[in-house]
Amino acid sequence: MITSIWELFNKEDLYECYQCARCTGSCPAAMVLDDTYGPRETLLRCLNLGQEAVVTDQRIWYCTTCNVCEDRCPQEINIPELLTAIFNIAAQRGNLPEKIKFGVELVAKTGRTLVVSDKVNRDRQKLGLPALDPLDVDAIEGILKKTGLNELIEFS
Repeated sequence: MITSIWELFNKEDLYECYQCARCTGSCPAAMVLDDTYGPRETLLRCLNLGQEAVVTDQRIWYCTTCNVCEDRCPQEINIPELLTAIFNIAAQRGNLPEKIKFGVELVAKTGRTLVVSDKVNRDRQKLGLPALDPLDVDAIEGILKKTGLNELIEFS
């Protein structure tokens, strides 16, 4: 089990940031949040407050991993890589929003990100498409076990 963000991301890279805020200024998540939270704030919190302050914060899950922050960074800091490390540690510690847990459970149980209802299959038939058959989820279950996510979701 990974215990630190710094096992997945080189902390020294963060010292290259000179706080220009281009990452946050172009961040779609920061644009819709009421407070000043964004990639720049995440970098600062990691350095100044440590990983606990970041991995326990629910606001990290607003990141869409669109990579615009990295594209706009004049120092070419791989902010999405840092956020992925934060997501991994947060998930291992059970800091997952209910909607994400639901999505993981759905993929684990069905192999799909959406519920395939009778209506979906009727609509597919109208379009001349075959019905969606159930998928084999054994490989997914193995991945969940390797990552530890199987402990955070309910299988029924």
